[in-house]
Amino acid sequence: MPNLIVNITFNPPVIKLMGSTLREETVQKLQSRLPAVTTTSAAQRKESPKFELRQNPSHWHLEIEQQYCDQLGRSLIFLSIIESLESEDWKLKGTNSVSHPENNKDTTKLFFVRA
Repeated sequence: MPNLIVNITFNPPVIKLMGSTLREETVQKLQSRLPAVTTTSAAQRKESPKFELRQNPSHWHLEIEQQYCDQLGRSLIFLSIIESLESEDWKLKGTNSVSHPENNKDTTKLFFVRA
């Protein structure tokens, strides 16, 4: 059974997709939707952030620099990720959230499986 873990750290939002491979159109959809749902608006002149394929371990990485997400923005990011992955037949099976008081950040992990 293939597994996928989405690791999201706030603020600024950093999204990592680890595990099974994703279709290119799913990565593109996330890449276009996620910066649009942050609480702060992006500078119009700046190029939109893009997912990078990183190694050790192999994963997709997106950092939405100079952006902020309050609780509503976080919920919209979670919803965008879940909707995009469900269109590729991934099912959300669990979540985990951890606060990092030393740097005022928090990390949420979404665990997906596909039968």
